[in-house]
Amino acid sequence: MLLLGHIGITAFVSSMIYLPAFFAIVGSLLPDIVDKGLFLLGAPCGRFIAHSIFFFPIAGSVIYLITRNKKFAIAISLGSLLHLIQDMNDNVPFLYPLKNYTFFVTCNFEFEFTPFIIVSEILGSLSLLFVYGFNKNFLKLRKLFWREVNGRFKRTCSILQR
Repeated sequence: MLLLGHIGITAFVSSMIYLPAFFAIVGSLLPDIVDKGLFLLGAPCGRFIAHSIFFFPIAGSVIYLITRNKKFAIAISLGSLLHLIQDMNDNVPFLYPLKNYTFFVTCNFEFEFTPFIIVSEILGSLSLLFVYGFNKNFLKLRKLFWREVNGRFKRTCSILQR
């Protein structure tokens, strides 16, 4: 996935659950910043340490130790996790360093516009436009969404208590 997909989808999801979108966006870019930086320094591939499932809890923990703010830490972790989910259509070393991956040897940066990439970039762009361009409508929709979720939850609990 490319930049707009990572940023837009993460901004939408984090805003829907009342997390600071800025930190979630930083978290969504962090795996590429870390791994591409390591690649430039000689690491075997552009998807390396920060593209494993062990990175997002570590990133959130580090941010919590620095800021002592749970929302910032959760937002960074969520952004990093969403990055991994959004990159699932390609080679991602989810269990590195527990498992070695053969694509590290043949890693290259050839790029092609697949339907997945095109759709994700369009969704990311529309998400950004919706969250920030139509902010008042987004806030109303978010309020309605959570009111409906809460109402359904209460109805389900009352049915289960009978």
